[in-house]
Amino acid sequence: MIIVVNDANVLIDLIKLDLTDHFFSLPLKFHTTDIILDELHDEQQETLKLQIDNGIFNILSLSSNDLMEMNNLQSQRPQLSIQDCSAIVCTKNISGELITSDNNLRNFAANLNLIVHGHLWVFDQLVNNLVLDPTDAIVKLNQLMDINPRLGLPNAEVTIRLNNWRNL
Repeated sequence: MIIVVNDANVLIDLIKLDLTDHFFSLPLKFHTTDIILDELHDEQQETLKLQIDNGIFNILSLSSNDLMEMNNLQSQRPQLSIQDCSAIVCTKNISGELITSDNNLRNFAANLNLIVHGHLWVFDQLVNNLVLDPTDAIVKLNQLMDINPRLGLPNAEVTIRLNNWRNL
């Protein structure tokens, strides 16, 4: 089973798209840090409460050694937030894979040889695991691009998915 660490940006978009129940029904082990969870507004945290309370979504607290490592990472890449650094440390600690759409975080994590996924991977998982119907995936992906136009999803990859899903 794939262990994933969720960055706030993907969680926020899943909440906006009303896809959290779908997402947490995937055959993955879900984690984030308490620092990342604190980035979310109260109503966003409330949306995730059931998954947290049921142990589906694990919120990890970081140790003092982890905090020192986060500070070290931030000194190497000052444009990363402390939350970004917590995602990297958590991903390393649990031998997980990172889910984020933040390009600075994606690139830095990849340079550290971490496996990194984004929104399109999440959509692929939803469709491939029959959690989201391809027709609904088309609608939700278009909604995502409308609500978050600065996301910068690669147009060619989006088009491939939309065409493939239309043909399923």
